[in-house]
Amino acid sequence: MIKLRKMNDILIESKAKSLLEKYNKLLVEKNKFVNLTAHKTEAESWRNNIIDSLLFLEYFPKTKVKALDIGSGCGCPAVPLKILLPELDMTMLDSVNKKTEFLNEVTKALGLENISAVHARIEDFAVRHRESFDLVTARAVADLPVLLEYALPCLKTGGQLFAFKGKNWQEEIGKSKRALAELGGEITAIWEQTLDQKQRALIIIKKVKSTDKKYPRGKNLPRLKPII
Repeated sequence: MIKLRKMNDILIESKAKSLLEKYNKLLVEKNKFVNLTAHKTEAESWRNNIIDSLLFLEYFPKTKVKALDIGSGCGCPAVPLKILLPELDMTMLDSVNKKTEFLNEVTKALGLENISAVHARIEDFAVRHRESFDLVTARAVADLPVLLEYALPCLKTGGQLFAFKGKNWQEEIGKSKRALAELGGEITAIWEQTLDQKQRALIIIKKVKSTDKKYPRGKNLPRLKPII
């Protein structure tokens, strides 16, 4: 019989909880030498990194899908999701080499399979891996119009972007109508949660048509001149 423990309304196996705790400990220790997270203690990181990554776990596919996490940073939400959803074939992407080195070290230490970190800029990665993924995740990466230009070119038609957002999610959606139409995305669901009295939202966007090959634009144009 599998033992389950309740963690902020999330039922997880004891083995998974142990892996999450080990990951959190390694993250906080490495953070003393490499800037990975603003949360310095294990308790702070547990709440603001681990729990925050798993708030919307129930809405994620439980079958094997090819997933990309953009701007992985310290590994959230990619590593916690992989621990709870082992069927995910996860690629983590970050433009800072020290962060991807840590991510590959920590996933090896945790004994996780089918998860790896790649050091690259999203603009370059998207050209090489165009329309290759079933699922893209992103947490605290960019405003939604910018994120759409980064993420949708990487998704297969029919794939989904899971965008983790804070209290300004409605404002971001309001600015995203043109980008959604131009890039081939459609919002299919919005789920809300509260963590420590802070509003959290998961915006799920389905790719409904192929994205023009001119996107994403280079030279940091998605941020400098977003499609709004």
